[in-house]
Amino acid sequence: MNNKMKQVILAFVLVIAAILGLNHKQLSLITDGIDLLTSNNATAKSEVTFVKHVDGDTSKFRINGKVKTVRYLLIDTPETVKPNTPIQPYGKEASNFTKKALTHAHKIQLDYDKTGNKGDKYNRTLAYVYVDGKDLNEELVKKGLARVAYVYKPNTKNEAKYLEAQKYAKSHHLGIWSKKGYVTNRGYNPNVYNH
Repeated sequence: MNNKMKQVILAFVLVIAAILGLNHKQLSLITDGIDLLTSNNATAKSEVTFVKHVDGDTSKFRINGKVKTVRYLLIDTPETVKPNTPIQPYGKEASNFTKKALTHAHKIQLDYDKTGNKGDKYNRTLAYVYVDGKDLNEELVKKGLARVAYVYKPNTKNEAKYLEAQKYAKSHHLGIWSKKGYVTNRGYNPNVYNH
């Protein structure tokens, strides 16, 4: 949808909101919804080609003819290739799961949410990764191979379903949730495995 059409819709909604006397929070929810619905990246998924496996939450894909590193949105798997960091528990399991899924995929698609295609400070593209129609990010979380992390607006459309998947993994003590104290707000604490 072009910007002019988006502006017309937004102006119309603002007039209706004023007539109804909606408060700022209600209006904000409506405009966020319009942004999501009219964004070029809101529902369209780009088909890509798998190039190289990096680890559980990072891969290289050919996107529009260029090889780009893609960091999976809203999730974090234990480290396996980070410099000066030992391989963390469940890192290899997450890495192997991702590699197998991508290697055997018939169709891989990326969904950039609102701004993921602009990348992060490490020049990585940010995306939700779909393998044969299944959300790979969600699968990693549900199997206890990743935690929900790095949640920054406006790229949050899958947050609720990932938190639900995490709740399932946590309640069933799967993978990273099998050892109390391993998952922290800042990442993973491998030291709990040394006791």
